[in-house]
Amino acid sequence: MRRAMAVFIDLVIAVAVILGPLIALDRILAAASVDDLWLPSAAAWPLAFLLLYSPLSVSRWGGTVGKRLLGMEVVRDADGGQLSYGAPLVRHLSSLAVNTVPVFMIAHVMVTGLSPKRQGLPDRLVGSRVVMRGR
Repeated sequence: MRRAMAVFIDLVIAVAVILGPLIALDRILAAASVDDLWLPSAAAWPLAFLLLYSPLSVSRWGGTVGKRLLGMEVVRDADGGQLSYGAPLVRHLSSLAVNTVPVFMIAHVMVTGLSPKRQGLPDRLVGSRVVMRGR
């Protein structure tokens, strides 16, 4: 349940960070009568957020804002150390893939629940795990 709450917090942040600037950009481009920049900007900004927010947060601080607020941290399974950027990027992208396909989502929930370390498929893929901070 804690992980679900962390995801919810991060989704609220994502919506605000993605939509806020896009709405402002839409107003600016409409006022300047520049319509040909909208589509590239509308695609680039969410893509940048997707590739940067979670992977950078995990590699730099051990977790996204949602995870950190709820006392969780993503660490290397082998030694509990901090992950570099590549592993959190693969973990995040695989998590998005797993959670957008219902069959994979069910398998992910089952694997996480049955795993002694509560590791989901993305965690197992990159050799990470989510721990409570201070443990």
